[in-house]
Amino acid sequence: MLAKLMKYELKATCRIFPPVYAALLVLAAVTRLLYSFNPRGTNNVPLFISALLYLFILIGMFVMTFVVMIQRFYKNLLADEGYLMFTLPVETWKHITSKLLVSVIWNIGSAAAAILSIIILSIDKILSGELKIKIAIDTSGSFNALLLFEFILLCIAGMVFGILIIYASIAWGHLSNRHRIMASIGAFLVLATFSQVMFFCFKVTPLARELQEHGEVYIGPGTPIAMYHWITWFSIAFFILLSALFFAITNYVLNRELNLE
Repeated sequence: MLAKLMKYELKATCRIFPPVYAALLVLAAVTRLLYSFNPRGTNNVPLFISALLYLFILIGMFVMTFVVMIQRFYKNLLADEGYLMFTLPVETWKHITSKLLVSVIWNIGSAAAAILSIIILSIDKILSGELKIKIAIDTSGSFNALLLFEFILLCIAGMVFGILIIYASIAWGHLSNRHRIMASIGAFLVLATFSQVMFFCFKVTPLARELQEHGEVYIGPGTPIAMYHWITWFSIAFFILLSALFFAITNYVLNRELNLE
């Protein structure tokens, strides 16, 4: 049933994002082409308009991703459609998971489209070697596949954390009979503060203090490669732990305290 819920969710949202991705990439290519005719960009109105439209769509794409993520969760589960969704023979956690996974898919899609558009804009400099993209380069200057893998996991874990804290805030705020939007904003501030406090609690542990005394907990030139791994995996574990907590809060509210009135 989870697969069917995801299929329904993807079908409902795929009408929005692919056209935006296509428009972004086309404008990136047009901007790149116009720039190749006039590298200095002087007195080039078409280039200015194309670049402005590209920037507008780039920003709008991420704003749209954020808005659709909230709208689909609230409208389908907490608004009038919730009456229909919760009559289905599906566990509550599957509803949440389907929304979460589809949101992750579109967030990754938006990030990939943005990166690809930037590559299109900078393709000549990349090919000529003027612009070097340094990803997963260790202290010896060589490529490290483990660093890249860890970086991808960290981005996904952070993305899931960001989505679930919003879900938990909306669900928690929905417990209020009045001013639910303000209640959700207040709940978000509480959960965000709680997350910061939890991270601060780690920083004052004996292990963290010992690392700080040796000057090895900062990220910068000369930082031991093992420390990069340690900090990355701790961050991933931290995001996963809080994500599980926020998922549990959302599931509990929707399963036990749901009020669609």
